[in-house]
Amino acid sequence: MHIRSTRMLVALALLAAAPAVAQQRPAQPGDVVKGPPRVTDSDKLVVDGVYVRLWGVDGPEMGQPCFFANGAQYDCQSIALRELQIITAQGPVTCTIEQDTSRLRRGRIYGTCTTVEGRDVAEQLVRAGHALAFVDQSDKYLAAEKVAEDAKVGLFRGSFQAPWDFAAAIIGGGI
Repeated sequence: MHIRSTRMLVALALLAAAPAVAQQRPAQPGDVVKGPPRVTDSDKLVVDGVYVRLWGVDGPEMGQPCFFANGAQYDCQSIALRELQIITAQGPVTCTIEQDTSRLRRGRIYGTCTTVEGRDVAEQLVRAGHALAFVDQSDKYLAAEKVAEDAKVGLFRGSFQAPWDFAAAIIGGGI
């Protein structure tokens, strides 16, 4: 029953997001978009009308359960989303659109984004333990993930399933 409820939540979220995605401005690899970010998920934001997924990382999915060391379940997606809001709250971000050649992710826009202070948004999110390095795209964030794991922060406070595995099991997709 829990899986059925989770699938329903994911399906409703996808339907709710469909009109917003359809209205997004297109972007090509190498384009740079800059502006105030609107965080839409644990690893996604809208900048200057472009829906950008953070390049090289994957954050927890909606409905994905995570567990503290004592076994208590918590909503890691909401916590990761809030962390991304905090990271990007100081002002505009600048995102350089990346090329992703995977057929599975064709049509999705990915970007490397920096804060107004010049800090890499994805690296900060991974270092805080609220997203994982997604090595199918880049190994750039593996060191930041190791820092989070060693410090037992964010997701590493307990146990969790990798977001791409959770998405594949629930909705047959992923990043």
